[in-house]
Amino acid sequence: MTDVLDRLDVVEGPQPDPVPAPAQRTRPADAGLNPALLRIAASFSIAAGVIHLVMVPPHAGESLAEGLGFALAGWFQIITAWLLLNRKQRSLLLPIAIANVAFIGAWVWSRTAGLPVGAHKGIKEAVGFVDLTTVAFEVALLVTCAVLLRRPKKTRTSTGKRSLYAALALIVGVFALTTAAVASPGARNHGTHTHDDGTAASAAGHDHGTAPIDDKGLSALSNGHHHVIGPEAPLDAATRAQLTHQIAATQQVAQQLPTVAAAEAAGYHRAGPYSPGLGAHYIRPSGEGLNFDGVMDDADLGAPLAIIYDGTNPDSPIAGFMYYSMSKDEPQGFAGPNDHWHYHTNTCIKYNADASIDAPFGADSDVPADLCVQAGGQVLEQTQWMVHVWSVPGWESQQGLFGEVNPALSCPDGTYYQRPLEQWGTNPLNSCLS
Repeated sequence: MTDVLDRLDVVEGPQPDPVPAPAQRTRPADAGLNPALLRIAASFSIAAGVIHLVMVPPHAGESLAEGLGFALAGWFQIITAWLLLNRKQRSLLLPIAIANVAFIGAWVWSRTAGLPVGAHKGIKEAVGFVDLTTVAFEVALLVTCAVLLRRPKKTRTSTGKRSLYAALALIVGVFALTTAAVASPGARNHGTHTHDDGTAASAAGHDHGTAPIDDKGLSALSNGHHHVIGPEAPLDAATRAQLTHQIAATQQVAQQLPTVAAAEAAGYHRAGPYSPGLGAHYIRPSGEGLNFDGVMDDADLGAPLAIIYDGTNPDSPIAGFMYYSMSKDEPQGFAGPNDHWHYHTNTCIKYNADASIDAPFGADSDVPADLCVQAGGQVLEQTQWMVHVWSVPGWESQQGLFGEVNPALSCPDGTYYQRPLEQWGTNPLNSCLS
């Protein structure tokens, strides 16, 4: 009996508190996202962000708005990479994807219509290696986010060593391509201006301790180019032979029209004043010299739209040519890759009673509408494609055969300073400050 009571006491006596069961961990809805894909997505975002940040100084040197935009995009993409690696939340993927769609859209806009703000407002930017690389990374990030969003079950599977090694190899490739982009000439030279001695000064202001070069106003001249013209690319024998033939055709025109007097006798009229670096342009009222297919045949070469002279006096000598194309895309033009075709925006055009066409502020100035109206003209929002050719012996440009401007065409005092546009009417024959 005692044994039975003892057992009852054990059963009925105070019992120890039960050991609480381990807390049931709630598995976040975002857990299990494929780590290899997250690392790849982060690498794409870091790469695009780094390139954006590297390009801040040259863009800020041209426009504070553009520099700020690049800085914000760069830091956003760097922070995005950190969130992908540390938060690993599926809810972040859609906002990241939307933001990169916006970045890609802005790039497309800048290359097709021109951004509505900044130094290049309304101007279509040229496509280059640096921006193409950045957009490629953004597109790749967008695709990776879409995969993680649309296929959650498959992306939550365990990742084997082979997949991780493949992801690592891809990430290394992304960083290598990023390094190539930020070290490329397009990133180094963006926003530079060429001096009259052929050297370049960065808009970012890096002079490496040397004194700034006084180029006497040459770098302030703009000829419609919105990308840097680098050194001329080498040509193979066949291409050089074709280019030699084309240049010989332009030189025949120079022999026929050696002075302003000869040009006027042939029906050419002055279109705008003499401008430093650009000379005085003479064109025919008939518009002869318009190219339509972008290919320069012998007939096109023999009839440039404009003849460029070193002045407006009857004996002013010929210095070069300006060819003009109505082609939809950038013309094939001259043989080789060195002919840099460009266009202008907001050019003031005046049609005279004798059917001649005038450009009161030159073809290279962005003219406010009110000034153009005061001069009796109308604003042409965007010209067609054009290129300068400095093939006249003795007038070769230090910037190359198809250089942006020609330093040999200076003002009387040897500088390149121009009067403000508001004062051009005081001397319609010459825009020089001197």
